[in-house]
Amino acid sequence: MDQGVTPPIFDCHAHYFPESLMVPLRRAAAGKEYGPNLQSSTWDHMDEQLAQLDACGVACSAMTYSAFLEMAIGAAGLSRSEGVRIANDAMAEAQACYPGRIVGAAAFDAEGGKGGLAELRRALDSLGMRIIHMMTSYDGLYPDDPRFWPVYEMAAEYNVPVFVHPFASPANWEQLMHRSAQGPLLLRGQVGMLLDTTLCIGRLVQSGVFDRFPQTKFLFCQLGGFIPFLAGRFDSAYLMHRYYVEQGKIPASAPVPARLRDYFGRFWVDIHAVDGAAIACAVRQVGIDRVVMGTDAPYRPLEMGVRLAMEALAESGLTAEEQRRILCDNGRALLGVEP
Repeated sequence: MDQGVTPPIFDCHAHYFPESLMVPLRRAAAGKEYGPNLQSSTWDHMDEQLAQLDACGVACSAMTYSAFLEMAIGAAGLSRSEGVRIANDAMAEAQACYPGRIVGAAAFDAEGGKGGLAELRRALDSLGMRIIHMMTSYDGLYPDDPRFWPVYEMAAEYNVPVFVHPFASPANWEQLMHRSAQGPLLLRGQVGMLLDTTLCIGRLVQSGVFDRFPQTKFLFCQLGGFIPFLAGRFDSAYLMHRYYVEQGKIPASAPVPARLRDYFGRFWVDIHAVDGAAIACAVRQVGIDRVVMGTDAPYRPLEMGVRLAMEALAESGLTAEEQRRILCDNGRALLGVEP
């Protein structure tokens, strides 16, 4: 940035687990490709995370559960409802210990029915959580399903964002991204997570969820997957539909493909693990006020996450003011943190 001045950073993509869930998760992940990324003690020791925030110039971090909440609960031998309650209580304690530095996410039991919604309300109301943590998919079930609509109503009621973290990949594509005649492909994080986020946003657009819940704030990781690059594809499908209706080749009552660009500005995206050209594209498409900082710490070491983000922003061609909005102002506004 100009004159070497870096604003205080508001990181909208970081993670924390209580020790009671993190220890069994590490055991369950041993030997897996992502196992080494879970070894840092900062995952379950918030005081150590705070020391790193200070060292890296991060004023505030939004803490969620990455893609591992359900896995951690299972590894701990707990029911989903028990594990979610433990996660919420621990996150509330961390937020209370470090006010203004930590913004905690409410864990949500996607299979909990009315009990899961009651626990979510407890987390937002009694515990004061300021984000709702969700996944882009749950074993093939995507957030456009009507069973999630009460969550979006609650998010609007409490004026908190829904942080939608990517799942590894659509289940039936897993083999294609991992195995070939030449051996492991290791495309889970590089392609799978972006693909699942893309499918999630596309389904929310096409199914009308963004229209049904216009006051709900959605935040997606990694620029929203491939979404910033797909406006032309969505527009083409829409225009082809109109053409075939006018030609009488399909009935006017046929389902109409959505125009994606009509929904840019309706959700936020973070810049975790992307390059400058991608950031510039996302800013042009979704809008400069809808792009926020993300590091994925401690899955990615915080120092590395901040450094790579700064390098990408420097290469993006954005002005110093635009970079400041991404690093600081947009995240502060989304998280509701006072200046």
